[in-house]
Amino acid sequence: MANSLALGGQDVLIWDRDTQVVEDINKFQQNRKRYPDLAVHRSIRATTKLEEVAAHAELILVAVPSEANMVLATQLSSLLTKNHGLVMTAKGFRESDGALLTDVWREAIPELGPVAVMTGPTFARELMEQKMTAMVVASHDESFRATVADGFDVPFMRIYENSDIVGAQVGGAIKNVLAVAAGVLDGLQLGQNARAAVMTRGLVEMARYAKALGGKESTIWGLAGMGDLMLTATSTLSRNYRFGQLVGKGVGIHEARLRVGTVEGILGARIVTVQAQAHGLDLAIVSAIDGILHGDVTAIQAAEYLMQRPRVIEFDGNF
Repeated sequence: MANSLALGGQDVLIWDRDTQVVEDINKFQQNRKRYPDLAVHRSIRATTKLEEVAAHAELILVAVPSEANMVLATQLSSLLTKNHGLVMTAKGFRESDGALLTDVWREAIPELGPVAVMTGPTFARELMEQKMTAMVVASHDESFRATVADGFDVPFMRIYENSDIVGAQVGGAIKNVLAVAAGVLDGLQLGQNARAAVMTRGLVEMARYAKALGGKESTIWGLAGMGDLMLTATSTLSRNYRFGQLVGKGVGIHEARLRVGTVEGILGARIVTVQAQAHGLDLAIVSAIDGILHGDVTAIQAAEYLMQRPRVIEFDGNF
């Protein structure tokens, strides 16, 4: 994302707590920890000091794992003001109560300026390689949406706008869970028919959850939901998908996590399952994945259970 902004003519300062990453960017124009074969734009600078970021930037783009947002919001609470706009790219919920990450930031920094969510089917490596990508920026603030979109005015990116900041976040978070589900099916070698089925019916569950939280079902059929899911649930570049594959092949949960790294879908499955019960929602696929991850059922038992559920009307006018 930083490279794309710099290519669009923006003045970019990256914050990272890892001093080696910061040094590599400033001295060698590389992030050797993540992408040693790719160059960071020559105009980008990096720092370990949040105070420098707050003083330098009008627009703060947050690209840390979902569980790190609470800590980062607290650290920035005394530094950001109404003059700072915030763009979220993390995809997840607060563990304690399932709150959306934009709400977490608003609670931590009540005086914060406009907030947007930027999401859609994107792998970071492909952005670094300047491969054609479409994303959506969602915000209640129409002017801020346009400002964010204008910042990514580069030939290889097409940005759409959306006012549904809730649905955009739900789509991005639940697709992680569904990507795990798709990986599990492929690990079990249950076939492409099964994967297509779980992706399609998973979108219905995603739409139900978005609607329950005040979002729009239509957002789920766009880049934030369907688009992101199509990418994440079909590619081995996706950590959630690779993790699911390993679990489907019989690798233990702990070992699979060690092999893959951060897997947002694990915590997401638990949060959404608990919150769905509180809202009276039937999210069978998400619940089944949560059951697998917590040892309540085996992967094949969960798959068989989903196939044996009572027959229903596909669309009865409600999700």
